[in-house]
Amino acid sequence: MATEIVQAPTSADHAGDTAPLPAAALSALARLHSAFPVVQAVTVYETAAVHAAQLAARAATGHMSDLDADDLAHAEELMAGARATLHAAGRLDLIQPPLSPELERAAVRYSICRDRLTDLEQRTLTTAAEFDQLASAQDGLTTARDVLVKAGRLDLIGGAS
Repeated sequence: MATEIVQAPTSADHAGDTAPLPAAALSALARLHSAFPVVQAVTVYETAAVHAAQLAARAATGHMSDLDADDLAHAEELMAGARATLHAAGRLDLIQPPLSPELERAAVRYSICRDRLTDLEQRTLTTAAEFDQLASAQDGLTTARDVLVKAGRLDLIGGAS
């Protein structure tokens, strides 16, 4: 009995070479495809953060080479890029722990004081009460910002952390 050898197709780029995906599979694939940049950004961020921590520890010992310094800068760039991707997707929660009540209050206070200052600066102030409100808003803004600077979370008010 002779065996017939059939050549395998070399590609599936012609219509009819593959079966269409079921609707449920297309839906699942679409969800996965849209989540891929977020998943990739989390992976890049976490990997770069570990590497940056290792290099920072080496720097603390005073035994960091120029190549290590370049690696640290690159790791920080990767982290910043991944953070920007996650920020744009509204998913910074994937790389940051929840905010403490103190930081949440500081961010809210900063926003309220900034808005109040903007409002007061657009008007002509004539009374002592208005000048007191201006000073109070400035003090509140500075105090809230100091809390956020100390925590390294200026990102909560639109600044770099």
